[in-house]
Amino acid sequence: MTKFFATLDASDAIIFGSPTYMGTVSGQFKCFADATSTRWFSSAWVNKIAAGFTVSGSPSGDKLSTLQYLQLLASQLGMLWIGIDIIRYSDPQERNQLGSYVGVMGQAAQEPPDEAPNEADKATGAYLGQRVAEWAAKVAQ
Repeated sequence: MTKFFATLDASDAIIFGSPTYMGTVSGQFKCFADATSTRWFSSAWVNKIAAGFTVSGSPSGDKLSTLQYLQLLASQLGMLWIGIDIIRYSDPQERNQLGSYVGVMGQAAQEPPDEAPNEADKATGAYLGQRVAEWAAKVAQ
């Protein structure tokens, strides 16, 4: 875990992601989140850019609670959260079709990865990645 955290420490940004499971992050992600307490004590990630994404089997699937958990974790760690600025009704690529501004929401049940999440959800994720990279570059200046 030390090498893993060293990689995150050296990163300009961290995009948190977890499936929504039983209304929140997965147990595996929660174990990771608990382990970040060492970064909280040392303020290691203060002013580091953060964002998040989640996927669940239904259109709602209580994904908002997962994104709020990720955002709260980032805030506790002193990170700067980047959300989505795409208005779903006016986007020609139909990104952000689930209408989340906190982070990326995707929908996939038991389909293989080449079928779900759909292209619009994947494009929203790619957009958030680009947005995070741009903000990380601005903060690094």
